[in-house]
Amino acid sequence: MTIDKTSRENMVLEAIVRMHVKTAIPVGSKHIAEMLGLSSATIRNVMLDLEKEGFLKQPYTSAGRIPTDLGYRRYVDNMHSFEESPIPALDSQIIHYLQKKKLFEEIIEATSHAISQITHYTGIALSPKNKLYFDGTYHMLEQPEFSELSMSRDFLKIIEERDDLMNLMSMNLDGEGTVIRIGRENIFDELRECTTITTVYKFKDHISGNIGVIGPMRMKYEKVVPIVESFAEVMNDMLEGI
Repeated sequence: MTIDKTSRENMVLEAIVRMHVKTAIPVGSKHIAEMLGLSSATIRNVMLDLEKEGFLKQPYTSAGRIPTDLGYRRYVDNMHSFEESPIPALDSQIIHYLQKKKLFEEIIEATSHAISQITHYTGIALSPKNKLYFDGTYHMLEQPEFSELSMSRDFLKIIEERDDLMNLMSMNLDGEGTVIRIGRENIFDELRECTTITTVYKFKDHISGNIGVIGPMRMKYEKVVPIVESFAEVMNDMLEGI
């Protein structure tokens, strides 16, 4: 069976993304060739094309390649499915922890904490009072990408100043659904190496705020997106009971 150029590029890019997410190091053609059962020469040619098109980059000479923000965007856009119903499979204590909260703001704050606990990224939540909650900042500083002082400094800056982050969180309150902003799709330079995933929650059938995560671009999107969406559903149910 003949595979067209675009399909082959998508197949190779997906393999590179998955390996880079797992290892956090540049990916060489040999490993991808072994994964896909293709020759190293074929993989090298595809990787070169992907690099020329801006989907991969070589962080330093003689290294393998890593996905760019454009590469992650292409991967996410071509993802066939997300994992289904992740919350029930997780520790029920998390859900019980949320259900013990009775006040509106307590529920929102607890949700940012719970999201961080499960994803191991920074959980964020915006309340109707335009108050921003976030939890798990240290999770980002544990990521290999943020071992560079400039990157960790930029991330801490936008977290501490809050106003820019609050503006970012407010941007999708006029529509439903999940918004994934990868790298330079985030409007602030401090988040150029990050991905933000946010989704809205409702109170009495009206959009009231949103919740989500800030993580590195190198994340398991197929897992994190449904986690955020499931928490929004849990919040909707809990807020209706207030």
